[in-house]
Amino acid sequence: MTRAVWFNCSAGVAGDMLLAALIDAGADRLAVMDAWAALGVDGFAATWERVQRCGVSSLWTNLAIDDHHDDHHHDADQRSGDHDHQHEHPHRPAREVVASIEAADLPDPVRRNAVAVYRRLAEVEGAIHGSDPDEVELHEVGALDSILDVVGICAALHDLGIERLEHSPVAVGHGTVRTAHGDLPNPVPAVTRLLADAGVTTVGLDTTMELSTPTGVAILTVLGDGSGPMTAMAVRATGFGAGTADPPGRPNVVQAV
Repeated sequence: MTRAVWFNCSAGVAGDMLLAALIDAGADRLAVMDAWAALGVDGFAATWERVQRCGVSSLWTNLAIDDHHDDHHHDADQRSGDHDHQHEHPHRPAREVVASIEAADLPDPVRRNAVAVYRRLAEVEGAIHGSDPDEVELHEVGALDSILDVVGICAALHDLGIERLEHSPVAVGHGTVRTAHGDLPNPVPAVTRLLADAGVTTVGLDTTMELSTPTGVAILTVLGDGSGPMTAMAVRATGFGAGTADPPGRPNVVQAV
């Protein structure tokens, strides 16, 4: 028997939503916090709060970053489901992010997967901006919250013993998104490049919200083993990870099965 997880991304996908869904499904939050501690960074605090999203009880990752520590402040609209990246982000080169993860005292699978996600993000951002992947400046995806999301998700998957990751088609919005590079098309170029290279099917929703983020899509496409309807399985647990926004008419959640 293979232990698998299938993510329902019918409302989109972001790193904090994936992390909360895995914890809601039974991942030990202490394992996540131990992985964060291994990074040797401070200036942040995290809690997981039970919320309702359009009538669905779900878990929300409330991650607060010290303004002075990361030059990055989390307002509600900067977390999953309604991103407006109007604050200045630190410009971390990809090699710096990868080096910090490689140097951390993490279980090998956690380190290996987190590094793979960031190397892929660097490849994509480098291709988009015409830069060397190692030297490309990571803005939103290089911020501390995204690093914590990636490492936390990899730790949660390891804690659950997940051997296979699959997901549904991925929802995206339209319009534009404000980023460190200015107003970009929604979905942003990094998301469309990740989806295209992996051959992932999308579902367009009539909203200008940034439903799917580079961090969330990178997790799915780098660590994922397939996209489509939920495969035949004996369901052992399920969890819902909430986005910050609570739009009417649809639950802004990622479901982990």
